[in-house]
This record gives sequence, C-alpha cells and structure tokens, in this order.
Amino acid sequence: MFFAKKEESEPPKRGKREQCWASRDAYFACLDKHDIINPLDPKNVKTAKKECGSEDKQFEKDCIASWVKYFKEKRPFDIKKERMLKEAAENGQEIVQMEGYRK
Repeated sequence: MFFAKKEESEPPKRGKREQCWASRDAYFACLDKHDIINPLDPKNVKTAKKECGSEDKQFEKDCIASWVKYFKEKRPFDIKKERMLKEAAENGQEIVQMEGYRK
C-alpha cells in the first residue's frame, strides 16, 4: 500500500503574504476593468480567463491555493457590502457597527 505523506507547512511569511496580496490586487483590478464581479460564476469564467488569465496565473503562483479560493469566493460579497454601505450613506442612513463584528 502507498500512503501520501501529509505535508505540514508553515503559514507564509510576511514577504510572501505581501506578494500574494499584490498579485491578488492586480488580478482584482483586471476583473474590475472588465466588470467581472464573480470570476467563479460559470457565465464569467471564459471572459475572466481570456481577459485576466496572466494575472490569475500569477495570483495562483504567489498565493497558497486555499487563499486563492477564499479571496475569489469572498470578492462578490465584499463588493455587495461596499455598494450597500455606499447606498446607505448616500441616503443618509446611519450605519451601526455591532460589537463583535468586523467592519
């Protein structure tokens, strides 16, 4: 029987994290340029790959896979949240930060 060796890896060091975030930001800027909110949505996959393929490859190269997945899944929610906060501010609504929740 063959057993795959489970690799224990340390969390990325500061320099590696900063490189990851820079690659993520470049990829997201490309998506923004092409009005792609959710790159994981099947109707956007081809366009995202065509227009931002090189940025995506760099993003995947510079970040660990779990971070890439997390950032791509989180992007649509962050955009929706920003839009809702902006709309609330424009309508003069008070934004209340609940204790224990992040902004």
